[in-house]
Amino acid sequence: MWQSMIEFLHSIHFQHPGWLWAWSLSLLGIGLLLRSQRLVSLAQLPEWAGARRYRHPRLSILRRLYGQQVAKQVARGAWRRWSHYALLLLCIHAALAQPYRLGQQLPAPPEYRDTLFVIDTSISMVLRDYLVAGNRTDRMTILKSVLTHFIEQLNGNRIGLIAFSEQPYTLAPITADYTLLKSLVRRLEPAVLTGRTTDVSKALLYTLQQLQQSENVDPQQKPALVLITDVNRTYRDLDPRAIAAYLLTQGYRLHTVGIGASSHEAQERDSMGLIYQPANFALLESIAESGGGRFYWADNVNSLQAAIQAIQSAERRQVKAEPRYVRLPLYQWPLLAGLTWILMLQLWTSRARCP
Repeated sequence: MWQSMIEFLHSIHFQHPGWLWAWSLSLLGIGLLLRSQRLVSLAQLPEWAGARRYRHPRLSILRRLYGQQVAKQVARGAWRRWSHYALLLLCIHAALAQPYRLGQQLPAPPEYRDTLFVIDTSISMVLRDYLVAGNRTDRMTILKSVLTHFIEQLNGNRIGLIAFSEQPYTLAPITADYTLLKSLVRRLEPAVLTGRTTDVSKALLYTLQQLQQSENVDPQQKPALVLITDVNRTYRDLDPRAIAAYLLTQGYRLHTVGIGASSHEAQERDSMGLIYQPANFALLESIAESGGGRFYWADNVNSLQAAIQAIQSAERRQVKAEPRYVRLPLYQWPLLAGLTWILMLQLWTSRARCP
């Protein structure tokens, strides 16, 4: 029994323990008020509220005759009143300290990982080398539908969007506003904001610059980078593989997703005046290898969706957090004890006065 009581006391915590330390100051204040006779006994509160006091005309004589006895009784009564107030104040301060016990443990935070998509919007994204229900569909339409579907399935993850072709452009910083993200994805159009041709190196440098300047990126949980492109040239001024390797040294893992066909066999007869060039998957694979990631080929709608989901699953990390528990408040018990104490004093006083 005693062991159980000790364990119960050890399980009690206080949200504001400073109120317990302030109890001593309250005791001092109550002592001074009682000494100056500005407070009466708790047991006399109902009577004192409607009673009057009179001074005996021969009070000085009575004090001389019964001075010592009266002094002892006064001292004993003052100590008793002080102890009554001390116990009541203890109950009040204990309630103000907000005691509680820990109940059932709350579920751990979900796994998550921020993902930044770097999306190619060059003119080649209008090429129709995908077949959907027997109909040719352009690359951009496939990309937008898969990204929109992917965003709808998110729960707790954050996403950023960077569009690029000749020049990179931030569509959305890393955010959990899924409505905004889906709206921006639907508005993506080839060769509208950033030019017609593709410069992967410039896009990767811009991405690194934005990540270093962003205040919305957790240094301990750096986002995964996903490059979605149909690039067909090796490199221009800078080798994108070198930039990907530097991103890895900065803690950013780069995955690549090749969109479109890998050969001329998928070429449409009418390419809308464009020279058809398949994506350079060998280059994308080497970029991913340099960036510490993986290369995925989106040869159809399902494979593109599977590639994005695989990247998201592989990059998830468990949030490091202390275990959380349900707090069971206990402040009502010291309040109830204080009210019970006052009630007992009233009953005891009324019973003592009865003949």
